[in-house]
Amino acid sequence: MRDQSNTTSVHVSLNIFVIYDIDEVTQTLKVSGSLLLNWVDENLMWEPDDFGGITTGVFPQEYVWKPGIALKNTIFTSRCAFDITYFPFDKQTCELRFVTWGYTSDEIRIMGPDTGPSANWQELINNPEWTLVEVSESNFSKPRPMMVFNLHLKRKPRYIVTYIILPLLVLIALNGCVFLLPGQSGEKTSYAITVFLSFVVFSTIVQETLPVNSENVCYLSVFVTMQIIESAVITIVTILLVRLESCTGHIPKAIISIAKCFDSWQYRPIKDVRSKKSNVILEKQKLTALKEFKHSVDSEDTATICSDTLDKGDMSRIIIQLDWLFFFAFFFFNVTCTSVFFGMVL
Repeated sequence: MRDQSNTTSVHVSLNIFVIYDIDEVTQTLKVSGSLLLNWVDENLMWEPDDFGGITTGVFPQEYVWKPGIALKNTIFTSRCAFDITYFPFDKQTCELRFVTWGYTSDEIRIMGPDTGPSANWQELINNPEWTLVEVSESNFSKPRPMMVFNLHLKRKPRYIVTYIILPLLVLIALNGCVFLLPGQSGEKTSYAITVFLSFVVFSTIVQETLPVNSENVCYLSVFVTMQIIESAVITIVTILLVRLESCTGHIPKAIISIAKCFDSWQYRPIKDVRSKKSNVILEKQKLTALKEFKHSVDSEDTATICSDTLDKGDMSRIIIQLDWLFFFAFFFFNVTCTSVFFGMVL
């Protein structure tokens, strides 16, 4: 401006071509784009009639004044504050701040274009992980002239769902199946420990894809941590059941009472292809055994039941009943936790 008291208005529009990378761990955004700047330079004004009707010209950059607008964060990389709470169904907003160095708001004012959108991403190359939903802009005059472009991004969750969440759900289903294994197989403890270690590995994979952030916690990390704790509890319960099955001392009456609630499962009528006479005899034998077992539990003179008062068959029935009890308890717990998790992130 010839009159230095007037403010130079610079109109800025952003063209985005490629989103190279969005790194959650380092919280950075790498894009390829260009800025279109428009302003009026009174020192480059002339009368076309005085110069043979010339209306346009090309001038060396060193002879042309430029507003000196630069990306505030860095040249090619911008810092982003990621909110990982709803990972991998999250939406992020990254800022590109363009500022002028060496000029105050009294000398330069940055604003959007007079006509048309301030951001153009029609030529944007598709990114396999993120979708650019919208670009909004705002301008500021304090503490210095500034133009801010907000890139609203939405994650494509298919990869995380396929390779992390679905295998995690399979492990959750396998976790409670340890109670379906017979104690005589000798594999219950090793099975439980294997599933527990698998959850630990999954936790490591999830944490490596997320930034270290104490301001907001990822629900997926909390869900995996809960499954690790549950798997540890299942491992301990499995070890105790294996120990109980080989118990040679006193068995607490509380355990017998819990098993008693489920003993009817072991004595349901079973269809048999043999003759009706054999079937009736079999049912009578089962009822007799059931009465004897209940009588031993309800005896007022016995506070605890020792191993010498229970034969091997009685002990096996107790373990089977406890296995079913824990299986259904952890099954309903997993269904509840999984439903709550997806209800929060979706």
